Amino acid sequence: MDPEVLLGVGSAALSVVGAVTAGIMANRSARQAHELERQKHRETQRELAERILQQYRDPLLDAAHTLQGRLFNIIAKDYLVAYLNHPDPEERRYARDYTVFAIAEYLCWVEILRRELRFHDLGDVEQNRKLMERLTGIQYAFQRDDLPRQFQVFRGRQRAIAELMMVPSNAPEGPRTDCLGYAAFCRRLEAEAAFAGWFAQLQADVQVVADSADADNVRLTYLQRELIDLIDFLDPKTVRLPAQFRARLPAPQNASAART
Repeated sequence: MDPEVLLGVGSAALSVVGAVTAGIMANRSARQAHELERQKHRETQRELAERILQQYRDPLLDAAHTLQGRLFNIIAKDYLVAYLNHPDPEERRYARDYTVFAIAEYLCWVEILRRELRFHDLGDVEQNRKLMERLTGIQYAFQRDDLPRQFQVFRGRQRAIAELMMVPSNAPEGPRTDCLGYAAFCRRLEAEAAFAGWFAQLQADVQVVADSADADNVRLTYLQRELIDLIDFLDPKTVRLPAQFRARLPAPQNASAART
């Protein structure tokens, strides 16, 4: 074969090999760049999820603690038996209405947090998934229909009550939405029939709970234990809430069937 022809064939072959190699390298670089971008996006999501959780951790933790404490006192210390029969009508009203408020306040902060997390599409962040698992456990304890009905609140009513409790936040930083305070809650109960109607069943349930045995108030036990799980998740190192304020009610005998 003519040397010049051979040289041309060799050059062409080298060109093909070079082009293929360059293509492979370009594809590899593109994949690496794409993976780096995905990793950066995941890190950004984690940072965003943590920032949102930090903003809402304290109010949600406080609301969860308030509610679990009231449920603990109802079951373990007969709080409602004592105070719904108190000679002072203001003490009786407080025992009833603050119990209802504690439920409503918790539901409100959960809905505020859900909306914020959903708005940012953080469903694939591990920390967010764990949080949603705990919130769902409490939601389920509220809505279970295999338990006596006192304090049963189905999911739609949970969210409706939460919406009624939401108010715009005046704080320059932090959550954009706040929860109605107890004093304002009481004023609206007295002045607005439509508002009060959403809480009438819970107010009636307070008396039913006071008149019922612990076995019939088992929903309260499930709720209290689930709330402690949430508190442990939000404050695992007991920085904000000391361990002595996290006592759990004894598990019901059929606790293994709690999430069927």
